[in-house]
Amino acid sequence: MEKKLETIDHGSRSHALLSASGSKRWMSCTPSPLMESSFESESSSFAEEGTLAHEFAELNLKLQIGLIGKREYNRLAKPFKENKYYDEEMDYFVQKHVDYVIQQYNEAKRKTPGALLLIEQRVDFSKYVKEGSGTCDDTIVSDGVLEVIDLKYGKGIRVEAEDNPQLKLYGLGSYLENEFIFDIHTVKLTIVQPRLDSISTWEISVEDLLIWAETELKPKADLAFEGKGNTKAGDWCRFCKAKPTCRAYSEMNLEIAKKEFEDPKFLTDEELVESYSMFSEISSWMKTVSEYMFKKALEGKKWPEHKLVEGRSNRIITDVEKVEAKLKSKRFKKADYMTAPKLVGIGALEKLVGKKEFNSVLGEWIDKPQGKPTLVHESDKRLPFSLSTAKDDFAEDLDSEDLS
Repeated sequence: MEKKLETIDHGSRSHALLSASGSKRWMSCTPSPLMESSFESESSSFAEEGTLAHEFAELNLKLQIGLIGKREYNRLAKPFKENKYYDEEMDYFVQKHVDYVIQQYNEAKRKTPGALLLIEQRVDFSKYVKEGSGTCDDTIVSDGVLEVIDLKYGKGIRVEAEDNPQLKLYGLGSYLENEFIFDIHTVKLTIVQPRLDSISTWEISVEDLLIWAETELKPKADLAFEGKGNTKAGDWCRFCKAKPTCRAYSEMNLEIAKKEFEDPKFLTDEELVESYSMFSEISSWMKTVSEYMFKKALEGKKWPEHKLVEGRSNRIITDVEKVEAKLKSKRFKKADYMTAPKLVGIGALEKLVGKKEFNSVLGEWIDKPQGKPTLVHESDKRLPFSLSTAKDDFAEDLDSEDLS
């Protein structure tokens, strides 16, 4: 039978200090949760797109199993299809996830007629993780086997289900919720990444899951909740909010940058390849530090030996048609100011009209917008940028530049 749950607002899910989604990080670096708590949470287009995909998947799944009818579906789907992140591609990829869930549910019902499909089940694993809880996308419970199915809509990184701490926490919480309904001996963990055409599945016995929870999860969770233990850098730092100022993350990248090679004069092909592979990690670290310092400068922080200045900006033509008309009236040859079907650049126009006459002829339709602020060394000759102007004009779409 299907169990109907109220629709979850994915975008406003509460996140405990020790969230399931961050479990790889706080189990690897136990002080990280409290370190992150002093940093603001920021959304991103990727997160918002993922939230929409999850909500849309939930709606489509409820239609498939008859919790809502077609008319109700069309009414509820309308806001999704008007969202800026929605397109037909999302429809296709979300349906791949739904199809897999239905396939697994039908198989479970074949073996256990009373199997449950739980959509957006809230689970509690606070027995092992203080204040710990989470929400499973889809859970299928039947005699012997409980399967947790997690939709990951991103396409940047392939995520494997094997020994995945986030999925193990979901499986643990779901088992604790359902152990008195069915005799469960195996927890099956599945990650569906439809945009990478990937379905990763891994199984663990309930006995081994509970041993992991007691001997590995709980001790690390206790340390993490108190902010104790040693900081440790690794691939789990990728989404850590504290990494701009984290000493362990900085030292890891500095060690990479200081790596010594055998020949002091020339790199071998193998060493060049190794250096190239290091570039991504180091450049990511530098970008993280740069963006953090820039954001804080924009908020008013004074960094030693640095200042905010107005960045470069290019002149723009505000009315192309009037510029063309003016050039035509001045009897310039069309071939000199048009590169079909576009007007030539401002530099070429200035050369054509003449630098001295340019302003009087075309200046009315030429504008030079204010450059976006950038953080530079104090030796830079440009005047400091007005913070009030920067906050008003660039708060939403600032792109930080590299420190110079």
